[in-house]
Amino acid sequence: MKKEGISPDGFISGQAIHNYLVSFAKDHDLMRHVRLRTRVTQVRRTANHQGWIVETQSGELLIECTKLIYATGANSSPIRPEWPRENFHKPVIHSLDIATNLSLVESDVIQRATVVGASKSSYDTVYQLIKAGKKVDWIIRPSASGAFSLFAPTFMGLWHISDHISTRFASSFSPSIMSCTGRWDSFSQRTVIGRSLMRVYWQVATGLAAKYAQFGESFSGAVGYWVATVPDFWQVIHDGDVTVHRTEIDSLSHLDVVNLKNGFSVPTNIVIHCIGFEKGNNTFSPLLQEKLGLHYDSASFSRWTVLDTQAEQKVNSQLPILKNSPFDSLEHKKHSQGPNRHYRRLIVPELAAKGDRSILFPGHIHSAFTPLAAELQALWGFAFLNGWMDVPGQEEMELEAATFNAWTRKRYIEQGKKHSYFIYDYISYLDTLMRDLGLNPRRKKTFFEEWFIPYRPQDYRGLIQEYLTVHSRRISEDRKPQKQEMKAVPSKKENELCQLSMTMDDERTRSWSGRSEP
Repeated sequence: MKKEGISPDGFISGQAIHNYLVSFAKDHDLMRHVRLRTRVTQVRRTANHQGWIVETQSGELLIECTKLIYATGANSSPIRPEWPRENFHKPVIHSLDIATNLSLVESDVIQRATVVGASKSSYDTVYQLIKAGKKVDWIIRPSASGAFSLFAPTFMGLWHISDHISTRFASSFSPSIMSCTGRWDSFSQRTVIGRSLMRVYWQVATGLAAKYAQFGESFSGAVGYWVATVPDFWQVIHDGDVTVHRTEIDSLSHLDVVNLKNGFSVPTNIVIHCIGFEKGNNTFSPLLQEKLGLHYDSASFSRWTVLDTQAEQKVNSQLPILKNSPFDSLEHKKHSQGPNRHYRRLIVPELAAKGDRSILFPGHIHSAFTPLAAELQALWGFAFLNGWMDVPGQEEMELEAATFNAWTRKRYIEQGKKHSYFIYDYISYLDTLMRDLGLNPRRKKTFFEEWFIPYRPQDYRGLIQEYLTVHSRRISEDRKPQKQEMKAVPSKKENELCQLSMTMDDERTRSWSGRSEP
């Protein structure tokens, strides 16, 4: 993998990622299968309910398939709020549009800008505007959660923060519903001494983040967690001409005036909303969204209410440190959307229980290391779609989905109410998928490496071949009762998967895990 576009401290530019993906697609002859500049407008079931029909915006492309992988991700549609306007003539854009409007944003026409939102993109936008010499009014709604927490690029100045959270040692201090049955888990999460150690760990982490940001001890964030990726980030924020308003926009009026709900008004040359993105589920009908666990509707409210209550009790029992969450974790019922109600964040329990293996939802998660999660989800999904693995009954799968969603709401507060969010807990998620596939999640050679050396893609080298071996062994065991024992012969699909495994291993040795590798 080429190193152009990678900073000295290991951060990768968007252009470098783009170049890598294009190169990968060309090397593996994928370009002829890609339909660029094509928007899907509707997805519906076939008449026999055994497949799917995909329609595009132009109407020229109509695809019928027996298997559908709906990998639009958790953030595919920008949220564009509408405020009452009266004779307001200034531009209102989404943070997504900054690149195409960069010349305007950085021009002398813009002297004062209004930024709305508390997401990571709002930090980036404020930083960019200040660097361009603009005065900024930053509007953050007056919720108790506040803005995203930003960690320093390094942990205690010793090693990269992404390396730190990629160790089992660090992940063991995060109360995860996916890892609460081991001896250390029982000690750290269900004993007074263990929970005290966990609180000390997070007090230190919070203190380091506050110190790096030059905030006082009262600084806290309960929405999400990101990393400041430029050395002068906080210095620019502190030195810049920026005013934070803990309120919301009421209306836009008088050519260039933003009226706030706290009674104040500010002039502006541009409004940039950084409220984020929403799920791209509108391609499914409302009824189908409900059946697929994508939409919270009153028709299934009572059934899921029972499951949510059971899940809440289970999380409180297994992870007592989350019992007194700072916000109401069941407040999500006021919203029509939340984390998808999917088993393992991938499949619809009701369909899977009926033997319908026609649809998969990978990528609808928020994880610190998306490439690793994507690779494991892909292998798990392949096994599921092709009937190579068994799944539990509907009730067990639905309770698993409800339990995960209850946990992520309590663990990650605001973000957990909307998404399948597990920034610090991705290792335990990968472990879960590995165990489902019959694979060993412990990839290191020694106890010390397993706990204190960061997990990287090379630790999963040969994963597909491992799974093929496990699968072949299962086939052989299933055939043992037969009178004439037969040797399991790899199918064409298995041979193709094995070839892909070797290719992926070659790619992995030339790639990186969030950072460049020597």
